[in-house]
This record gives sequence, C-alpha cells and structure tokens, in this order.
Amino acid sequence: MSFDRPESIHRTALLFFGKDAPSPEEAEATLRRLVLQVHVGRGACSGRSGTAALTTLVNAGRRAFLGGVLVTIDEDVELHHGWAKGRRISELVEELGGTLVNALDSSHPTLALGHRAEPVGLIVLHPTWHGWTAGVVQNPDDRRDDHGLEIAAIAAAALGISEAFQFLTGPPGPGRRDVGVSLWNPEVDWRSDEAVGLTLSRLPSSLWLLGLGHLGQGYAWSIGWLSYADPAAVLVALVDDDVVEGGNDATGMLLRPSDEGSLKTRVVARELEQVGIRTRIVERRFDDHFAVQDREPVLALAGFDKPEPRRLLGGRFKRVIDGGLGTGGREYLSISVHTFPSTLDPAVVFRPSGASTGALTEEHEAVIKGLIAQGLPEGTARCGVTAVAGIAIAAAFVGTFAGTLVLADVLRSLHQGPALCAVRCDLRTPTDLRSAPNTAPGPPVNPGFTACSESPEADRF
Repeated sequence: MSFDRPESIHRTALLFFGKDAPSPEEAEATLRRLVLQVHVGRGACSGRSGTAALTTLVNAGRRAFLGGVLVTIDEDVELHHGWAKGRRISELVEELGGTLVNALDSSHPTLALGHRAEPVGLIVLHPTWHGWTAGVVQNPDDRRDDHGLEIAAIAAAALGISEAFQFLTGPPGPGRRDVGVSLWNPEVDWRSDEAVGLTLSRLPSSLWLLGLGHLGQGYAWSIGWLSYADPAAVLVALVDDDVVEGGNDATGMLLRPSDEGSLKTRVVARELEQVGIRTRIVERRFDDHFAVQDREPVLALAGFDKPEPRRLLGGRFKRVIDGGLGTGGREYLSISVHTFPSTLDPAVVFRPSGASTGALTEEHEAVIKGLIAQGLPEGTARCGVTAVAGIAIAAAFVGTFAGTLVLADVLRSLHQGPALCAVRCDLRTPTDLRSAPNTAPGPPVNPGFTACSESPEADRF
C-alpha cells in the first residue's frame, strides 16, 4: 500500500477511497474502469462555441474518466478558433488525450455534439446551448440551436461530463434527465426567452487571476475561449507561488503530464499566450502585503482553496469575483460564487468555521483497521490515511463549470445585466441554481473592456 507521495494522488480518484478501495492505487483503479464516449457529428465545430464545447469534453473528460475518452468523428474538418486553431478534429482529440475509434460501444455513456440520428451508448446525452443558456438533453430534438456564448458551450460540456460521471458513480437521477442553467439570469427557466440574455459586444481587457489551481485554471480556460477581436489588447495578471504536483493533472485544465514540477504561473502564461493574450507573472502568495499599483488591473477573479486569503479580498480591488468549491465525497459537486463589493464582507463570509481539515471519519478509521489487519504497521497506516484525508476530492468538470459562472458575472456587468452578490450551485441538481441580487455594488466601475470579434453566431440570439 503506497501512501508515501500524497501529492501525486489523483484528486478525483479520492472519491472512491474508503473501505472498498483502501489505498490510493485501488481508488485510482476504480476510476480507470470509467469510460466516456463522445460523438462529433456534422457541423459540430463549425463555430467557435462548438469547438470550445468539443475541447472541453475531451480535456475535462479525460481527467475524470481514466478509462479513456473514446471519440468518433463524422467529418474530420480543420478548426479555426482558440487553442484548436489550425488542427483537424482528429489531431485535436489526440493532442488532448482522447482516443479516436471507428464505432461507439453500448456499454459506456455517450455525449453527442452536432447532428446524428441515433448515436450509440449506455445513455446518450446532448450538450446544448443558446445565447447565455447551457444544458444537457436526452432527446436531440430538444436541443437549442447550439449557437451563443463560448462560456455557455463550455458550461454545457461540463454539465454533460457531470451527468455521465454521476450516472456511473452516484445515486439514480443524473444521466436520465434534462438539466440546464442561464448564465444571464440564474433565477429564470433556462429554456425561457429571458434566459438567453444580450448579444456580447464587450469583453474584459485586464484582470487578475488570484490562485492558479483547480479554479484559477477553470477561469483561464474560459478566458482563452472568449472571442476577442484583438487578444493582444488583453492583459491577464497571474498570481501564485505553487509548483505543479502529480495529482494536479486531475483538475488543472491547462496542465499537461509533463508540467509536473513547473510553476503554475509559467504554465498558465504559456497557454494564454498561445492564443495571443498578454500575461504578467507575480510569483508570490496573496497576503496582507499585496497592493494594487497604478495602471494595474482593478478587476480580480479569486480561486483560492483555503479561507485565509479569501478573507483578504475586501478593499484591494474595485471588483472581485470569488469562486469556491466543496471538498468532500458529497460536497465536491457544490459551487459558490461571491461578488465584492456587496452587502457581504469577505472577512465575515470566509471566517473560520471551526471544521477540522483532514479529520478522520469512521470510514477512514475502518480503513486503518483493515490495513493493520493486512500487516501494515499502525503508525504507517494512520499517517498514510490521514495524509490522504487532508486532500480535497475534486474533478476538473466542476472547476470548469464554476469558471463559466465566475466569467458570466464579469460579462453581465459589462452589459448591464443582473447584478448578483452570490450564486450557489450543486451539480447534483444544477437546474436548481440559486442567486441573490447585489443591492450594494458600490460606485460604478469601469474594469476596462475591449471589443468582441464579429461572429455570425452572435447574431443568432
């Protein structure tokens, strides 16, 4: 039983760690039995949003389904947008870690993009989007027109992965239902006209990314797909001092297996610069001494995994959107978003709860007893299980979906959309997303903006 390198443990595999999988290796073996299938129908990647959806399915999917992401393609066209530009679909799939196959299997769940009458799968789900709305439907006739915001397409893809993953690992329900959200107005029915939102004309031109782990890379993934008319007019300042660990590949949407040991700032800068976005690197912790200087961004997106830096977010920026994720076997699917300034105070919202991080549960104690019975010394068994218990369960598709909620807040503010101070979502019931209006947003803020590229898709909603 190997507990000697907890930093290398796959974060999603930890969902299975317990009496049925009493070691990290056995937990990961369980995850390796999960396979996701993707069918790319005709026209699926004709626009930027469809290409964003496909790349999200393969990129986030391969990090949760260690048995592989198997992909069939109706037409192997060249792609023209974002990180996929200049590659054929087949090249992109293989580069992102997917596997091309000639036919799908009825024993695995399938997510289908584009047009095909009857794709094969244990279940078949169709990610779909329109304007600011994102959803997953069972009947292809219930799809929206699949044109709209890139972040809506990314959200739809993440929802599809979530439904397929929960279908194989969770309680009944997911994978056998239609689900969806409106990124414009979370309180309305995602199929309604008022859920569609306004056509984009502005995008943020400068911002901070505070923390470049699971959430921070989810933000960067969405930013990299925004339809900037001139990406070189955009500056993203990157703040982090951590290096990439082996286990981070499970959740980091911009990571490659070869990135282990690299600074996260360098990895994220490398990827954003590939799509023409300028970056500035700050390799230090966000702490009491962090101060925004003249001519630096006034907008920040925070993605910390601990409450201490989150309590320091007040008063340093003109506007901050903070994302948070749950950590346990049930809570890992929960997402929270807070916007400041508002009636909320980050020092209060993120005050210590008194919960003990890494505390052993009854199931953990049972695992320890089982390991001792197998001949492992008690001290070794207890230290190993305690180390594993202190690592958060996480899945890339959750942080990716959270990234669309956070970016949606920025984009709504640039288009005078609904102002929210808090959004809460649990991917067990994503359609029940809840939000609260921001009744105290502070003085008007111009965070800096630049133009969208003209797109035929934008004229469709």
